[in-house]
Amino acid sequence: ISPSRLARAFFLAACCLLLAACGISRPVKLGLSAPFEGRHRDLGYEALYAVRLAVRERNEAGGAGGRYPVELVALNDFDEPDQALVQARKMAADPDVLAVLGGWSPATATAAAPEYQRLGLLFVAPPTSWSGAGYPPPAPTAVPGDESAFVQAYRALSGGVPPGPIAVWAYAEANRALDAFDAAAVTRLPARDDILSLLKESHW
Repeated sequence: ISPSRLARAFFLAACCLLLAACGISRPVKLGLSAPFEGRHRDLGYEALYAVRLAVRERNEAGGAGGRYPVELVALNDFDEPDQALVQARKMAADPDVLAVLGGWSPATATAAAPEYQRLGLLFVAPPTSWSGAGYPPPAPTAVPGDESAFVQAYRALSGGVPPGPIAVWAYAEANRALDAFDAAAVTRLPARDDILSLLKESHW
């Protein structure tokens, strides 16, 4: 082994030991593929605030399994099928991304779902009952958890805008994904296969 490679190996080992000593764990990541520009940008930001809230609350509770910090990876798919495929591959390129919410219209969901399956990455899209143009979805029958607390926390992130049906769905599904992260983190750092196995067991 060359001296430069040996020095690099010692450096990486020292960094790992330092992180362990400081109690810093490798993060797990939840992906959001949504339109942040264009005609449906409001939809994308409504989902973004909801998922960001779910991630923040999970980290305040100690992270996934009380051990691993959670990060949000949000990519712009413009609500276009070809861009949804591009973002799927970007999500899959990061091994720490364990699940992705996306497919906000039937066209993007239909295009992206097989690609996520091929890549071995959990993909959760809104229900098919939101078919047609996909906008707007039906009003939810209830806000998950304490409605006033959820609404207030959402408003704080959104600049005062109240949560709509998309926010309610995204918040609920983000928390379901994070619950799977929790379950998989009991014994070790969660991996994609762990999340997919939990998906099959729960018939998600």
